This record gives sequence, C-alpha cells and structure tokens, in this order.
Amino acid sequence: MTKVTFEADLLPHLTDILMAGAHADEELDGREVEAVQNLLVALIKDADELPAGLAQRIEEFDPETFDIKRTAYAMGDLSTEQRRAVLEMLSDLAEADEEIDLAEDEFLRSVAVAMGSQPEELEGLTVEVELVSEPSPSRRAPPPPPPKKKD
Repeated sequence: MTKVTFEADLLPHLTDILMAGAHADEELDGREVEAVQNLLVALIKDADELPAGLAQRIEEFDPETFDIKRTAYAMGDLSTEQRRAVLEMLSDLAEADEEIDLAEDEFLRSVAVAMGSQPEELEGLTVEVELVSEPSPSRRAPPPPPPKKKD
C-alpha cells in the first residue's frame, strides 16, 4: 500500500468511507470490520489498537445515512498519494471476505470520482469486465432439449 500520512481530523471521515466500503455488497462480514480496524491502526503512529472514538464510530456506522459526496468534501483536497492510499485501502478491504463483488468495485469507483481522482489512480485496483456479444468459436452451443414423451 502507498505509505502516506493523514491528519488526525481526517480519520473519522476515512473510517466512514471504509465502513461504507465494507457494507457495499450489503453483507457486512466480521473479516471486513477487522480489516477496517487494522487499516486504521496502521495509519496511527505507535498505535496497537484503535482510539475509542474510532472504534465507536465503526460500531455505530449506518450505511443508510452515509453520503460519499459529503464525506469526500469534508476530507478536503487530498494529495494524489492520499487519494491513491484511500483507493488501495478500499481495494484491500474488498478482498477481506475473499469474494470479489461488483458492488464493491462500483463503490471504489464512486469514491474515486467523489475525491476527484484521475483515472490512472485506479490502475490495478478495479475489476474490468469484458462482455462478449457472440459465442466464442471454441464454445459450442448446448444441444437441443430432448423431445417430450407422449403420454
């Protein structure tokens, strides 16, 4: 992960973004909550555990009232490195439950937009899906269903 520092007053907003990311697939997993805690502790110099205020914020987080635009605005003008670090944390968080979910990827992209990230800041962090309009020549069509039996 990109090593950056965040001012202490940004950590509550970052906590909200990470918790919203944990809820993005509408299935909060204990591993995701633990990942949020670990990501935040890693940002706090000489910390072994979360400060009580951030732990309480995690506990009381309500995804229904979360507003990404308001939260991104409250965080102010982050540096390119800080924005990339936020996106990397969300990407790591998306993998915490060992499931790749397109809703988590969509959330990561919405955070990037809200923070004013450039497209290259998302490089390597998002899922790219290629839709194929015609069957591949190597894949044959399934056989027709068997005829119905007459009674």
